Amino acid sequence: MERTWKRSVGLALVAALVLASLSVLPTAAAPTRVRQAGFKVVDLAVPFLAQARGAFARHGLAWEYVEIDSGKLGVSALLSGNVQFVDLALDDVVALQREGRDPILVYSMVNALTMDLVVRNDVLARLGVTPRSPLEARVKALRGLTFGITRPGAVTQLFPQYLLRKAGYDPEKDATFVQVGPGQALVAAMKSRRIDAFMLSAPAPYLLERDGVGTVLIKNSAGDGPPEFADFAFESIAVLRGWAERHPAVVTGYIRALNETYTWMVANRGAALRALRPFFPDTDEATLRLSFEALIPPIKPGGRLSERAIRNQAQVLVAIGALDAMPATREGVLWTNRYHR
Repeated sequence: MERTWKRSVGLALVAALVLASLSVLPTAAAPTRVRQAGFKVVDLAVPFLAQARGAFARHGLAWEYVEIDSGKLGVSALLSGNVQFVDLALDDVVALQREGRDPILVYSMVNALTMDLVVRNDVLARLGVTPRSPLEARVKALRGLTFGITRPGAVTQLFPQYLLRKAGYDPEKDATFVQVGPGQALVAAMKSRRIDAFMLSAPAPYLLERDGVGTVLIKNSAGDGPPEFADFAFESIAVLRGWAERHPAVVTGYIRALNETYTWMVANRGAALRALRPFFPDTDEATLRLSFEALIPPIKPGGRLSERAIRNQAQVLVAIGALDAMPATREGVLWTNRYHR
């Protein structure tokens, strides 16, 4: 009887100890809430798909997208701490650092200039050049053309001017620039023969090809343009340096989620397009497909930035007047790969 009682007490003590130990076992950490601001464009396909497929959640993040319609709003949101990730142009990072702010680029989202040059087919026939002509001949053929632009001083004007200068021309004398408006307006202006050419990212140039109106003469997005455009940190993700240093695991988790998603996206393009559809409900399927297929070539697997890509962009920005002087392009100043693990 005594032995039975002692055994019962012993079992009770063991059970109590087990329950006590279970009560202090660590629970799964709650996901870290992060927000990313940006324009709703297909260039954000990888983070959108990372959210749709649960990649962010698998890496401990509760990711949220904040849509903006102005680059300045993205800058303000980052500086105020309302968002942690935003795609910033290199000249924005340079300007902010000069003001004493601390943004730094951590991920290469698009590593080539995606703005392709489309020219009306009747104009190309007159000029006697095709996409298979040597690049020098194609650039030389731009003299005297009327370019459509979104607004004066926008990249839709600055990059064609850069090409004209490469050919030895004076953009002020050797071409005409007409303010038309955004992509749909540029397409309409081309169809009405108001303009000869324009330079823009997909889908606008490819809609004109599909409709038999124009041809993409210089496909920068596929490395078919000037070599500096082929390795070009066109669109990169920025964070605040101080925040990243306090939250290195969060930045690394974000990068890993994007890389995992990119690998899946390239291997499963049809499924990726279907998963993207809810993010672009107002875009018809054919246009979304054109934009998606044009996006894949300029994405750099792994998202690592390089000094060459930063330097190429900085040199072009100086040439078109977006920067007044060359910034330091070594790692650790404007960009870093320290969170790629």
